[in-house]
Amino acid sequence: MARTSRYENSGGEEGSRPRRRPKKQGPPLVPILALVVVMAGAVWLARRAAQNKPEEQPPKEEVKAAEIFGDLPEEQPPDRTGMGQGNFKLKNAAPEGLANNANWQEALAVAARAQAALDVAKKAKAADDHATWNKRGVEAKELYDEAITMTAVWEEELLEQYGDKDRQVRAIMKTRSKWFDLLRTLHKTTGRE
Repeated sequence: MARTSRYENSGGEEGSRPRRRPKKQGPPLVPILALVVVMAGAVWLARRAAQNKPEEQPPKEEVKAAEIFGDLPEEQPPDRTGMGQGNFKLKNAAPEGLANNANWQEALAVAARAQAALDVAKKAKAADDHATWNKRGVEAKELYDEAITMTAVWEEELLEQYGDKDRQVRAIMKTRSKWFDLLRTLHKTTGRE
């Protein structure tokens, strides 16, 4: 019995493979069908959204400020009579002898002691005596702080009663401002004890 090869053709040739039918080549139908369904759904949703869209309302009419605030009186500029370019007239609204207040006199005495300590500190600094400069500077700082604290409430009361245009109140404010400036300088230049 003659053995035949598995790969024999009908023509009888040995060793060659039989011919198969070629597969059909073309685009796959499932992805195309899915794309068509998605596009149809998007078109349907867009139409549905357009139908449900609320109607545009006409723009609101502008309301004029005069209609709302018409019953308020016209604003008047501040009275600047007697005032030069940024300056104002000082007056004497407070009773004479305002600076004779006992608390103020005590604060002035404390500030004088602070100034004396500061003078000693400046001389020590000029002589390169840093220990004395620091010690006397701290003492002056504490004394100025005490004088400022003693008069803080009093100055506020004066401003409330007589305003900042009073000559005597202005002099008190100027003295206290000088104390503040000296205290600020001492805080920057001296150490702590």
